[in-house]
Amino acid sequence: MIGNKKAFVRILSAAIAVMITLITTACSSATGSQNQTAQNTSNASTQQNTDADFTPLASPDDAPWKSRENKQVTVRAGFAKGMTGIANQFAIQNGWYKEAGIELSLIDIPNPVSAFGAGEVDIADGDPGTYIPAIVNNVPMKIVSNMWRNKGAYWIIARPEIKSWADLKGKKIGSAQPTGGMKLTLMEVLTQNGIDPEKDVELIANGSYQTAYATLTSGEVDATIIHQPYATLAEKEGTGHVLAKTWEFLPGYHTGVLVASQKMIDEQPDVVERVLEVYFYANNYAKNHLDEFIPWAAKYLNVDEDTARKAIEAEIVLWENDPIVDTNRLQVTEDLLTKYGMQRESYKVDGVVDNRFAEKVAKALKLGKYAS
Repeated sequence: MIGNKKAFVRILSAAIAVMITLITTACSSATGSQNQTAQNTSNASTQQNTDADFTPLASPDDAPWKSRENKQVTVRAGFAKGMTGIANQFAIQNGWYKEAGIELSLIDIPNPVSAFGAGEVDIADGDPGTYIPAIVNNVPMKIVSNMWRNKGAYWIIARPEIKSWADLKGKKIGSAQPTGGMKLTLMEVLTQNGIDPEKDVELIANGSYQTAYATLTSGEVDATIIHQPYATLAEKEGTGHVLAKTWEFLPGYHTGVLVASQKMIDEQPDVVERVLEVYFYANNYAKNHLDEFIPWAAKYLNVDEDTARKAIEAEIVLWENDPIVDTNRLQVTEDLLTKYGMQRESYKVDGVVDNRFAEKVAKALKLGKYAS
């Protein structure tokens, strides 16, 4: 009877997750519907996994996991790729999680809310707008930290003949996806610059990364919202120029969190902390060792080193590495989602965050408010 009850609860949770996903158009911080999670596949090169010339870099001697015994655990994780997850992918490919006793079972998560509801994933990164409605509706998970950056690292680029915002009137603009965080961001930036996104322009769901860039170079769209390294490539190749760094227009909009299952939080709190420890140590290391990091990043992104450096340095201001979540900014995100019809109501964020692990990691690694 107990077993049947547990099975029923799991099925019910999954059903709720699916229902929430269908009625809630989640904000997508990385690639529209791709959510900054492992489904945020950018076509970035992963050749380091098979390249015979690739030699993994052992973690530095000051890595905290090197000073203790690490119980071996397996963690099912959905992590972002591309620029959104670049330093974490650096840690994964160099085996730093394994050094810390964590065997990652990396999975793609087409529907992260349903995956958590069905108990199929332990930890994932993504946009809070994806997760907050589900947490409020009792899908068993909690936000446990920020990502390494949590402002929307999006750029609006336009073809060379578009010289000003006014020149966009009557034009076609790529919104990445039909709905979600990138479209929301685009609409808000257009509004702030005197363009009615519903009347003055035609918004086209043109995908992300290479796909979005191709629509600009082919003339299918006159401008687009996009990620790095394509803003840098556009200016380098003369195919376009930057109209906006969107985070300058939406400084309070929160786009990146890590979420853990309630089961993992309750039964393996030390593992949650250990995952965050590797994640933030790797990101902090990469940021402070760019000469070492950029050659790897260039191969990962399939661009030359100069382009990789310019793209990364252009967003260095966003590379905050602050684990502790500011719930006030989560509420800003919820309100913006509702303003632009991305979800039916603005959910209150009380109770959706468990900052205990982020506090410990920030203090141990001297990040955020604990930075010297």
